[in-house]
Amino acid sequence: MTPEDLIKFTGTQGPNVDAQAAQALTTAKALVGAYCRGREQRGDKYRPGVEEVITMVAARILANPEQISVREQVGPYQMYKAAGFNGFTLVELAVLNRYRKRAI
Repeated sequence: MTPEDLIKFTGTQGPNVDAQAAQALTTAKALVGAYCRGREQRGDKYRPGVEEVITMVAARILANPEQISVREQVGPYQMYKAAGFNGFTLVELAVLNRYRKRAI
């Protein structure tokens, strides 16, 4: 996935969105790589499901790059942004655990 693909996937807009998307993808790849301890790829290709996990993690990071929860309210209208990436979901862990090197 490219930063442009991530921007289209999330529909994010803003002045620095290209740089933020690139950074979100870099961060997501690093998080997945650390969790799998380098076994997320075979050669230069990601193993099945790993690229989708990277996409979802990067989307959560890009949706709230500050990673701070925010609540705004004007009269009866309110908007809440969650903190963004708080860890892998159970489904993401199910995918990544297939490739994680575990201690014996």
